[in-house]
Amino acid sequence: MRNIVIFWSLQLFFGFFLVNCSSSRNNNTKEELITGNKTPGLINDAGVLLVLQNCNSCHSTQLITQNRLTKVGWKSTIRWMQSTQNLWDLGEDEAPILTYLSKNYAPSATGRRQNLVTDDWYTLE
Repeated sequence: MRNIVIFWSLQLFFGFFLVNCSSSRNNNTKEELITGNKTPGLINDAGVLLVLQNCNSCHSTQLITQNRLTKVGWKSTIRWMQSTQNLWDLGEDEAPILTYLSKNYAPSATGRRQNLVTDDWYTLE
């Protein structure tokens, strides 16, 4: 019984510690974002603050930057998050957010790297 109490006490302590550590990482003010003192990881363009306010509250900006979608793709992703992940209605903010995302994080014509060209193959023995 004593071991269980110690175990759960430690779980609560570390849980509070981790929550406090993670919440202090993303405390960027509007002034810091505009002046560039701290980079949020997104391209600084019209609509970036709306994206940070609506998207960064649930997930990292890295999740945004790793995706490349068209305007229709971003809208579909938002609809999916609204229906399955409890994303709120974006209202009038949705159009500027979609414009920002489709402009700055659109699909690119090139892949991750160029294909390797090999002329000489050898046989394994």
